[in-house]
Amino acid sequence: MSTRSTRVREPVSAASARFEARARAARWRARRPALVAFALATVVVLLAAVSWFGPLLDVRHVEVRGLTGAQAAQVRDLAATQRGTPLPRADASAVRREVSQLPYVASVRVQRAWPWTLRVVVRPRVAVAAVPQPGGGLRLVDADGVPFATVRQAPSGLPVLRVPVGAAGRDALAATLTVLDGLPEPLRANVSQVSASTPDDVRMRWRGATVVWGSAANTPLKAQVLQALSRQQAKVYDVSSPHTPVLR
Repeated sequence: MSTRSTRVREPVSAASARFEARARAARWRARRPALVAFALATVVVLLAAVSWFGPLLDVRHVEVRGLTGAQAAQVRDLAATQRGTPLPRADASAVRREVSQLPYVASVRVQRAWPWTLRVVVRPRVAVAAVPQPGGGLRLVDADGVPFATVRQAPSGLPVLRVPVGAAGRDALAATLTVLDGLPEPLRANVSQVSASTPDDVRMRWRGATVVWGSAANTPLKAQVLQALSRQQAKVYDVSSPHTPVLR
């Protein structure tokens, strides 16, 4: 009787062990995605902590694009305050504010170039004309009329603008810049001076002659008329009324 019970229990015990093994394997399979996700999340958190607080990704280089020479060096010096700061924590907004205050900067973007570089991309102001100053010298202005540099004489190919000084000349300055911007390059290249006492009285020195332009209205049409008239020699080209131009 005892022998038979033992023989019966042995198969039951073996089956129970196999069932328990399968159950453990099933539980492991069910838990494995969660454990893997937890492990990955832990790695991500550790990497984030290291990059945020540790020296591994400290800013080591400052790269300046859009400028050269002394101007690039000045921008680089302003951004160099972020050296030693982990790149994810580098204060790009502070660098942008500092650099945007420079008179020759039209716009600026600050980028993180992994793993160690802070990149400053500058769009510089481009001079379209020079404006004489009461105390001597000339101020270079961009297409928006923003002065950003002082020079002793106008660079070659850059027209000189003569407009009233101060608030009285703002509208006149805007009119002259609008006219210059609307001129085709072949015409603009031969303009040496633009003057305006009012926004409606724009005049140019063009190929040694005077061009009476009037207001900035109809500038494209006036430019076409002047190009057509350029085949004729005259001391004065009056295109202020482009449909009835006058040569003198």
